[in-house]
Amino acid sequence: MENFNTVAIIGATSGLGEGFARRFHAAGKTVIATGRRVERLQALQKELPGLGIQRMDTADLATLPDQVSELLKAFPKIDTVMAMAGIQNAIDFKDSKSSSPQAIQNEVDTNVTAPMILAQALVPHLLAQKRPTSFILVSSGLAFVPLALYPVYCPTKAAIHYFAVTLRTQLKDTSCNVIELAPPYVRTELDAAHRDEIVARQGGADKAVKPMGLDTYLDQSMEGFAQKAPKEVAVGSAAIVASAWREAFDPILHKLGRED
Repeated sequence: MENFNTVAIIGATSGLGEGFARRFHAAGKTVIATGRRVERLQALQKELPGLGIQRMDTADLATLPDQVSELLKAFPKIDTVMAMAGIQNAIDFKDSKSSSPQAIQNEVDTNVTAPMILAQALVPHLLAQKRPTSFILVSSGLAFVPLALYPVYCPTKAAIHYFAVTLRTQLKDTSCNVIELAPPYVRTELDAAHRDEIVARQGGADKAVKPMGLDTYLDQSMEGFAQKAPKEVAVGSAAIVASAWREAFDPILHKLGRED
């Protein structure tokens, strides 16, 4: 984290993105918070003196490269990027009314396509800094062990996991480190719309998996970022499944001559 000087958080109006904006600001970093909801950004800026803000809508894929250009013009010293924006929908494919083609497309675009476009637009900038920089992608514990309630979300996060692996391989021996942030189930707004359904499907509140508290998650993740050039920052149940993936696939990747 000592190389995190100017941190751009793409998707910082709520949840984990807002939480990390607060934590990095408290750590003395220069933080730029972006998001679609300007009023939330402005309220956060009032709380956190010196916070930079910029409106960005990652769902608008056609203009996303131009939005990145505007971000870099306003904040040219960015050396760390966190691609935090995400959508999670509970969908039952037995019931066509539980979703729509547009909702499925939006979830894939926000969770997969947008981070890839951000990488395409921002990695060259990070490499041009000629000093250690970081590009952070957000997967999930569900990237490794999927949950049937989220049949679109889980594969999008698996895609981000493998994108992080391949991007890290491409950037081997460069100044840009690719970090995969893999959260467990954390209490945020992400699942608020279907939280009751999750609890009911698990047999009620007494039997349902309890989410990790946001502050606990942020505490442990900041410790992970403090490690030297981490590949993954995974805590709780996500750390267990991410470690299992590493143990299973690292030997195979090494035999293929890949170091990631």
